[in-house]
Amino acid sequence: MSKMRSEGSVHGRFQPFHNDHLDYALAAKKQCEFLWIGITKYDVTPIDASPLARPRERPNHNPLTYFERINIITDVLMDAGVRRDSFGFVPFPIETPNRLPLFMPASIPCFTTIREEWNREKIEVLRATGYEVIVLWERLEKTIAGGAIREDIVAGGSKWKDIVPRATAMAVERLKLRERLISLSKSNIADRK
Repeated sequence: MSKMRSEGSVHGRFQPFHNDHLDYALAAKKQCEFLWIGITKYDVTPIDASPLARPRERPNHNPLTYFERINIITDVLMDAGVRRDSFGFVPFPIETPNRLPLFMPASIPCFTTIREEWNREKIEVLRATGYEVIVLWERLEKTIAGGAIREDIVAGGSKWKDIVPRATAMAVERLKLRERLISLSKSNIADRK
């Protein structure tokens, strides 16, 4: 194991925060005293989406606000035994990398994983922006996907409940995420016509 760092960071959209996200955050936390959790696509305003945007940038792929995500992740990490004073949150505009240092200093290393080609792109972007990037693992057999979770929620399924932490499941119900996702999906279809 590498030396304990004073600070480190993880980043993601976390739409919603699932068990693989939890494994990722906990693995990074084991390597630093304080963990910054960078929230990408922190501004989910639909006007930001363009017809050329990647699917991950569409409104129906980003149903949870920044505030909702930080509250869910806080509950999940505290349920996992992580002290509240050992992590914090920061907007993380990976979509506009030149803005990243305005939110988080490049002196804070970025822990990441490789699950798909997009992760390799992010690593190059982060390194080009001046961040040290530490790859925790590479596992290309993605067993949990946010898109599949959102689809199961919309379909009224229950499989998603087995692959998200308890606090995420409770928030999905409390926030009526199914209804929100259905509404966003209808809006997305109407926008494409």
